[in-house]
Amino acid sequence: MNIALLFGSFNPVHNGHLAMAHAALQSNTCDEVWFVVSPHNPLKSLNTLASANDRAHMVSLALQNESKIKICTIEFNMPTPSYTIHTINKLKEEYPSFNFHLLCGTDVVNSLPAWYKFKELIQGVKFLVCSREIENQFASHSLVQDYPEQFEFIAFEAKDISSTNIRKILADSGKSDDLSESVNQFIFENKLYQ
Repeated sequence: MNIALLFGSFNPVHNGHLAMAHAALQSNTCDEVWFVVSPHNPLKSLNTLASANDRAHMVSLALQNESKIKICTIEFNMPTPSYTIHTINKLKEEYPSFNFHLLCGTDVVNSLPAWYKFKELIQGVKFLVCSREIENQFASHSLVQDYPEQFEFIAFEAKDISSTNIRKILADSGKSDDLSESVNQFIFENKLYQ
């Protein structure tokens, strides 16, 4: 089985995340997409994060009607901060018959040199990159030129949605159109991001 892993803080999970997952499934590059909730991304500050359990619960709510998109909380039982290479290796140990890919946007490709053991990660897993400009992104990026077999681009009409902007909207109005109704309700009931 081919599994695309979408890593994130999901602070909160939004429609842009779901759009990426649907694009991957529609491209037939994977059988399922797993949202890997990171308790602590080493490249992000902890002071704006909702609790890991709240973020995982929001992901579960957002995915309740999705049959091929699932939540993965494997990092909850691993040391923090979370390093993707360690998580990938742990998943390969636990699911030896599965073939794992890393689903991401072009912003992730650009930030890869800052990742822990990024060259080892690139050599060990294929990246499924959601991109509006497939050919241009593929041709121009030095990492893609160095490891052409490890990057596959998926046609994707990017949505102008970010968790940072959503948190600002939530702080102002308490609701965002870029979240599922169940996630909006959970945030409101638990007074998150206020």
